[in-house]
Amino acid sequence: MDAVLVAALNGLVVGASIALVAAGLALLFGVLGILNFAQGDFFMLGTYAVWLALAHGLGFWPGVVLSVVVIGLAGGLGLMALLWPLRDRAHALVLLATLALSLIIEQLVTNVFGASSRTVPAPIGARIPIGNTDYPVYDLVVVGAAAVILAGGFVFLKYLKYGIWLRAVAENRRMASILGVPVSRVYALAFVVSAGLAAVAGSLLAPLVSVYPTVGLDTNLNAFIVVIAGGLGNFRGAALIALGLGVVESLGSIWIRGEAVQILIFALVILLLILRSRRRLVLVRL
Repeated sequence: MDAVLVAALNGLVVGASIALVAAGLALLFGVLGILNFAQGDFFMLGTYAVWLALAHGLGFWPGVVLSVVVIGLAGGLGLMALLWPLRDRAHALVLLATLALSLIIEQLVTNVFGASSRTVPAPIGARIPIGNTDYPVYDLVVVGAAAVILAGGFVFLKYLKYGIWLRAVAENRRMASILGVPVSRVYALAFVVSAGLAAVAGSLLAPLVSVYPTVGLDTNLNAFIVVIAGGLGNFRGAALIALGLGVVESLGSIWIRGEAVQILIFALVILLLILRSRRRLVLVRL
């Protein structure tokens, strides 16, 4: 029983990080119809930002704040500058542009810092007993922080002015523009928030993963799976599916070894997509 509880908590930690990255992906797709291959690289930059902050004596939490602000603004606005001219072009061209940006970021980081991995110490070293296991308090802090951020994102999209504008642009860009919504500012906000969510995920997870140029690849893959399974453009669905994915994968690793766990995850996602498509078909027929 203790092993199951610990595995479930570990799954929530993994799921929380995927949820933040996937929520940014879902937001960007919902507003602009863009699937951003560089989202995992913003996660990676977040881990490096915290490592650099500690190396220069700034402390862990200031490093988290700086990573979100700097990577959110620089990454989001840089991504907008790259993709804004392509907004009305073929989707394949946009995907290739984000893929190229991902490869450029990874190569630049490798050239500057090298390919070797680095570690970041957790800012909280305390542990609490869970059965026979002393569980790290910081892992629970990560889950709590992710929950607060995602809940804040939901409230922002549901009730605040710019959140309502984001949803309006996602629904009908031309009509929103006619009604006076500043579409270009809404686009910029979507890019910045998307990059910032990935950066905060990377900075919070830095003590739990090694810091190296391709650390965001696995997170990016899982985030894409989550966004597709949760419904493209569905912020809340992506967050919930991510948490479930992390828990299922962690619990499955207790009884299923090796790559079989990933096969199980893919099978569950495919089943979810089949059930959703059948439900939509029934609704259409009705």
